[in-house]
Amino acid sequence: MDERRRATLRSVVDTLAPDDARVERVTEYAAAAIDGLTPGRRSDLFRLLDLLWLPMKGGDGMRAATLRMLASSPSVRLRAGFAALKRLSLFIAYAESEPGSENPTWTRIGYPGPRDDARADPAPLPLATARAGERVRADVVVIGSGAGGGVIASSFARAGKHVVVLEAGGAFGPRAFTQREMMTAELYLDGGLTSSSDLGVVILAGATVGGGTTVNWCTCLRLPERISSEWDAHSGIAGLGAELAPHYDAIEQRLAIAPSATHNANNQTILDGARALGVHAAAQPRNTARDCGDGCGYCGYGCAYDRKHSAAWGLLPDVALGGGAIYANASALRIESSNGRARSVIARQSAAPGDVREFEIEADLVAVCAGALRTPGLLAASAIRAPLLGRRLFLHPVAAAVAEFDHPVEPWRGPMQTAYSDAFNYRSGNYGTKVEAAPAHPGMAALALPWPSRAAHADWMGRFRNAATLFALTRDRDPGYVELDAEAAIRYRLSPFDGENLLAGLAGLFDLGFAAGAVRMGTLHTAPIEVERAQWTASYRNEFARRLQRIGVEPNRQILFSAHQMGTAAMGSDCATSVVDPAGRVWGFENLLVADASVFPQSSGVNPMVTIMAMAARIAVQNGGV
Repeated sequence: MDERRRATLRSVVDTLAPDDARVERVTEYAAAAIDGLTPGRRSDLFRLLDLLWLPMKGGDGMRAATLRMLASSPSVRLRAGFAALKRLSLFIAYAESEPGSENPTWTRIGYPGPRDDARADPAPLPLATARAGERVRADVVVIGSGAGGGVIASSFARAGKHVVVLEAGGAFGPRAFTQREMMTAELYLDGGLTSSSDLGVVILAGATVGGGTTVNWCTCLRLPERISSEWDAHSGIAGLGAELAPHYDAIEQRLAIAPSATHNANNQTILDGARALGVHAAAQPRNTARDCGDGCGYCGYGCAYDRKHSAAWGLLPDVALGGGAIYANASALRIESSNGRARSVIARQSAAPGDVREFEIEADLVAVCAGALRTPGLLAASAIRAPLLGRRLFLHPVAAAVAEFDHPVEPWRGPMQTAYSDAFNYRSGNYGTKVEAAPAHPGMAALALPWPSRAAHADWMGRFRNAATLFALTRDRDPGYVELDAEAAIRYRLSPFDGENLLAGLAGLFDLGFAAGAVRMGTLHTAPIEVERAQWTASYRNEFARRLQRIGVEPNRQILFSAHQMGTAAMGSDCATSVVDPAGRVWGFENLLVADASVFPQSSGVNPMVTIMAMAARIAVQNGGV
């Protein structure tokens, strides 16, 4: 990021961000984020900044017109370039803050910022620090500490095994969760900048001790029986779904999973709209404490009150109790093996800034639980070959809509994701969209909302306090894939089949929102579609649905999200059509397991956390765990 590129970036930020943003601070944060990208992605952005150098030296009108031209360009690459700069600039403009230096935009939009009530202070998980060149001995080494890794580590620790856990992300206790959106850079994969290679899908994946269970929104839904039967047939493993039942039972008891008893205004929109329409809606089961109170609304940045029953809360303590060790900031580089047996894991730990230590863990059993985006690359780096490795990536793509009311909703406040609706699900066999609500803090809202101009975007943000943020999550039938090199590029585009289902669900969001009393609703297209309540007649609705289908789902015509990544190392009964066998062992290996969402034979259609846990528990039991 040389001085010319930095100056161009500053001009971009100044054009996109509202008048009350701290442009210099936003530019510095954005420049640091770009410098932290993988070489390929960084190079792409450098080329774009070089292209924009002359236009960004012009006046406000020229700069804004140039950015609008990029946003609506027929070129996928140019639309992606705009999306990268817009999302990064506007997220930081509304999210950046520090104690004693709160964001000046917050007053304008009515955002309270972090709470000042007492935080929890439980005993921290004991963490290990490696010595350079050290050789550690373990019965079991687990790579990853999220839903799958937490269950595997707990199961073998309770079976009396000496367990070592490697987590590439950092470790944070409740007092370290600041409730500031800028923690995204520390808690999420790629500093929160993960996306499909064309930026068509923004991808949220946890990358901290506890993995996604530390930062997710607490939804705990079992795999539906009709999809479970499909998994059986596709994997060739008869009764696979039925085998998960006792593991679901045990997990739900251990993590105290139960339907939410209270709903904030954001989630109440789903319940009210469904009741008015006479369609399905229900309370979500969630893994939170009964005394979670009003639900702070900051679960996406870790629980400061120790009331989220995550892997770090309920599973990883078993490792310490069993005398094992947890290494944070420790990335697995490769698995050493010979004669069909995994022998050790070569890892690298960042013990402190500038202090990086490589070490080795010898183990009788290796369990890879690095997630669907990272497990394939690690296996490939370990000289493991399989035709489907990295293939069949499912993302549950999400399209969102904003429902504006004539009273405050404050989508950042209260228990999150407590209600859902299947009213638009199963429209094409077992495929369709599930409706849920997203908690939206200012940075994420600013990233997602359209930017026709600085003034228009600032106006959207000024009204956002009164908005409910609904989304349609589609169960994707047609997968993408992950590259197996160091870049780990995510190649994914919605197929016509999945796109049609997603857009039908997006139209359904408008039905629910208006039925719940919204005065206005809008899409997140680059050229947003805003609809007033009086317009929403049957004939208008039909034309609206047709309009969505005409626009389609080309990358960056509207922003799409994913918080669920599945597949890429599928389980099955045939080594030609799967990566791991029915017991979770990599084909051809006696003691190398995969136990995360990458083993899913197809997408789950529901939030996958407890299914990952149940699959991991099944794999653990079949390989000597309890």
